[in-house]
Amino acid sequence: MSLNEKVIRGIIFDMDGVLINSEQLMSKSAILALREFGVEAQPQDFIPYMGQGENSFLGNVARKYNVEYQYAMKYRAYEIYDELVCTEAELFPHIKETLNELRKRGYRISLASGADLMKVTSNIKAIEMEEEDFNAFVTGNDVTRNKPEPDIFLLAAERMKLNPAYCLVCEDTISGIKAAKSAGMQCLGITSSLQSEVLKNSGADMTSESIHVLLELLAPLRGTTNRRKVV
Repeated sequence: MSLNEKVIRGIIFDMDGVLINSEQLMSKSAILALREFGVEAQPQDFIPYMGQGENSFLGNVARKYNVEYQYAMKYRAYEIYDELVCTEAELFPHIKETLNELRKRGYRISLASGADLMKVTSNIKAIEMEEEDFNAFVTGNDVTRNKPEPDIFLLAAERMKLNPAYCLVCEDTISGIKAAKSAGMQCLGITSSLQSEVLKNSGADMTSESIHVLLELLAPLRGTTNRRKVV
């Protein structure tokens, strides 16, 4: 499988694991929050629910330990996460510069995170960006059905005023890749959380260590710069 870069007009970015390396920090925050509710969760408990939003991420783990899920668990996890994200999350280099360059080349960009707005706000603060830096900004609060359903990516395409077939999704989780493909979009798998083979087996058209590969793949839409092929 490979990308058909010639049809791409818009790029939809997941947040956690794509624009900021925060998956482990979210697991840590969830463990600390659930402990306050009598749940002694382990990091591996959360892996099956990555990318599905925190109601699934925390709720399924709480139920695994026979504890009823409460929304208070999620908000406590967000509070802890917000306290830690600016000092403990691993920031990928040159993310803001890469997004700005893609916009200069004529591509529409959007953020589509399954997390609640509260957490997404913490993340964009950590990477020194704002909601206005995106052509579309979608969070888990905007949809009823989260990933692996396609709703969040379809809404991002709608807000960018693009046909889904012209959109590329950048994702690091199985549920996110499945959502992208169900939406009829191409998908670049980012290997920050899972190995390339796992992402490709889930449907990713191509994988890379970071979104910086897009600067090699995507020439300016209105320019004459030659495209560099990436195998």
